[in-house]
Amino acid sequence: MYWLAAFLVLSVANGAYAQATAQSSVAPELRECYMDPNLVNRNNLPPTTMPVLIDIIRKIENNPNITLDLRMLSTQLLHTYRQDGIEYHQRSTNVAASSIVLPFAPTFHSFHRHRLLLRIIPSNQQVLPNNTLPSSLKCALHNMISTTVDARTRGDESTCGSLSQYRALRTVRSPRSRRSIDDDVEILDLKQLSEQKNGHMMQNEGDSDVEYAEDVSSRQLLGDSACPILTGVVNTRWGAVSAGNLIAGIAAGSESQQVPILELTKGSVLNYQNVQPTITTVYPATLSGDLAEAVLVQGTAGRTTISVGNAGNWNSSQATRFYMLSGRTNIEMTDPEIRGALDGFFLGTSLPDTLRTFGSLKLSQLLDMYYTPLNGVFNTNLRACNRRELSQQLVVTNNLVGETRAFTAALDTVLPLAGTLTGGIEGLVDNSITNLQNYINNNLNDINCMLTTSARLDTRLRTNLYIVLDGSWQYQAVYPAISHIVESIDVGHFGSSITLLSASDGSVLINQTFSPADFHTEYTQQRHLTFPTGVNLQTSFANIRMMMQNQLRNETTMNYVGGNSTVLLFLLSAGNIENNANVLAEHRLLTEGVPDLMLLFATALNQLENLSNLVREPVNDITTISLTTGGTNVVTTMTPVVVGIQNVGRRIINPLCGADFVASSSGTRVLTQYVDPGYINYYRISPNYFYDSNGNTRVRVSRTGGVGDLVICHSRAIAVPRQNETFASVETDAVTCQTLGGTGNVELNLQNACGGFGTIRACPPWFFSVEAPAITTNPTATCTDGTQCRFPYDVAYEIEIQDLQCFSSGTNVAASFAILLFGIVINMLRIL
Repeated sequence: MYWLAAFLVLSVANGAYAQATAQSSVAPELRECYMDPNLVNRNNLPPTTMPVLIDIIRKIENNPNITLDLRMLSTQLLHTYRQDGIEYHQRSTNVAASSIVLPFAPTFHSFHRHRLLLRIIPSNQQVLPNNTLPSSLKCALHNMISTTVDARTRGDESTCGSLSQYRALRTVRSPRSRRSIDDDVEILDLKQLSEQKNGHMMQNEGDSDVEYAEDVSSRQLLGDSACPILTGVVNTRWGAVSAGNLIAGIAAGSESQQVPILELTKGSVLNYQNVQPTITTVYPATLSGDLAEAVLVQGTAGRTTISVGNAGNWNSSQATRFYMLSGRTNIEMTDPEIRGALDGFFLGTSLPDTLRTFGSLKLSQLLDMYYTPLNGVFNTNLRACNRRELSQQLVVTNNLVGETRAFTAALDTVLPLAGTLTGGIEGLVDNSITNLQNYINNNLNDINCMLTTSARLDTRLRTNLYIVLDGSWQYQAVYPAISHIVESIDVGHFGSSITLLSASDGSVLINQTFSPADFHTEYTQQRHLTFPTGVNLQTSFANIRMMMQNQLRNETTMNYVGGNSTVLLFLLSAGNIENNANVLAEHRLLTEGVPDLMLLFATALNQLENLSNLVREPVNDITTISLTTGGTNVVTTMTPVVVGIQNVGRRIINPLCGADFVASSSGTRVLTQYVDPGYINYYRISPNYFYDSNGNTRVRVSRTGGVGDLVICHSRAIAVPRQNETFASVETDAVTCQTLGGTGNVELNLQNACGGFGTIRACPPWFFSVEAPAITTNPTATCTDGTQCRFPYDVAYEIEIQDLQCFSSGTNVAASFAILLFGIVINMLRIL
């Protein structure tokens, strides 16, 4: 087996050297990320968050021209999009800029480890085509998985030095701009950008005489900024994570090998002989890699105590694009790199068991399962909130010591240093590991699983959200609010969609998308400046009605039984909004023509009295919001709006009604749905589908897959009915629940459900929910259709509709007259 491992490593090494990202220049396919001004400006790229990273990876997985499994894809991400250590090299002022020179090169110390990793992580020698992703998402992915430290001065050092790990930096000069902005959104002046030519970070006035030191150690340790920017970081609820370490750990663990040290040091003299002869690939890809960097860089600087950990924070709480470290020392193993190394190690070492449970697991699913509040990766313990406990269970100290000593010896042969270690590597490595363990236990104060579970939203939202935007909002104020909504309603392939419309006339500003990456790429400040200002409710209602009625006709063609709810949110900055008889008439046509539509308003000025006749529950559906240009109060201000969206259940409809609502029975039709263990799906049936219904109008819920019982609850008064919940101001029996086992069904009979209500508008909807109780044992893969199931352990069920009807304003009068006539006849009979 030794000769086989050596052969594999040699083959991989030869292939890796052919990889452009292993060369000492910026890879050709990545150069546009440093040359195109629109791509250099990261404010034009999506925020660096885990949902965005998963979304981009899923786009690659769904590309019909790419067929890569989890192992091959994770490897190719490293070989195609990751190139660590790229630095900007400031020219002397007396040197003219050259059109043939790109002032960026991979010279930071992290590049040399990266180049070595490409030799030991197996490669399938396939290449992802350059058109796999659009340029904006390619550069976003590159930035998210490539680690370097940019220590150039920015001018905000007097404030960013006071960062704390859990407080977002609010009042800060943009890392990309010369001007000061007191907001959460970095805005880059395009004129300044053109003046900077190929530089991708603005320098302060007066910096023209600054010449950066030319030796590597000076660049990496003696940068001018007191709080340098760390790239390759993604934001998660459980702390900032270096995604490069994360993906590398998964790639290395997917096909773990014992690699001979001599294969890594071919052509070089190994300075340390007293180390184990082989290394296990997952270690240098994660923990040993960062530790080796710290030992070599700090050790050659004469330090006998190796420090790990460097906290920091994002430039913004809602537009996380720049992660600023709290200091410029101890930058070899920062907090995000520790988290990324731990997560990559956990997922990599557990991957053989994971793939035995479900061999077709996708990389996007693996990440989604790990960074989720509940259930984990086929193991309730294997999730990000359990990071500290997992480090104690899975990281064996003796193994880590041996692996780190060996990789330190190998890395020493390729890493340029400020000195030469002639001995003492064992003590330095042991000291670094002890300090790492202490740091994990005492300093990584991330949210644990208990707090995660208690604070989680226990419903997976599926909403088609249309935001009708008043263009007079300042972008710096409204973008953080919209960004918060996008994250809160789970915009994504298995969740919600978002569309931006104009409050001036209801026209489409940003087309509907289920991709958070696409939305953030489209909605930039430059795009916002083109949006019309002002509010015209009459025109907006009319045009939105036509658009949505066309959508209803399309749903008839697609035989659409139900799914995402439809919410129309007016986000208005203007005051004195005109609301007259013409507006009310258009509003009535909209709400009667699109009966499943939920209408909400969020306004800068109090419009409760002015707009109350346009919504169902004015107190809940009209919110006054105060958005500052700093975005510091976004979560507090927008919570009532987000809750209003979350409380709208998924639609169940008669697909034959379309936009005309001509009387037509649905017959029997089936909708397949999925629910995560420990979560609830809420549904809403409009009275337009059961008003004056016959005895056959009903809905049945039955099981089709998964384990454990389902709980089905229904109500006419509670929009989010659930078991064992107390609701204020309603009857104790307002919610009825039934348990559904592995067989049978729960039937909801809608006969005479509007009895006693004279109009459709007066009749309340029928609300019901489907809940899968939390699992007490490790979940198994029962839902294997990756195009339909977000998680392999999702519980599948069917909603069968029978004889849903079609009623609208056109049938409302006739139906009301029939009910009135029936009542008169009954009273006459009683008199007789």
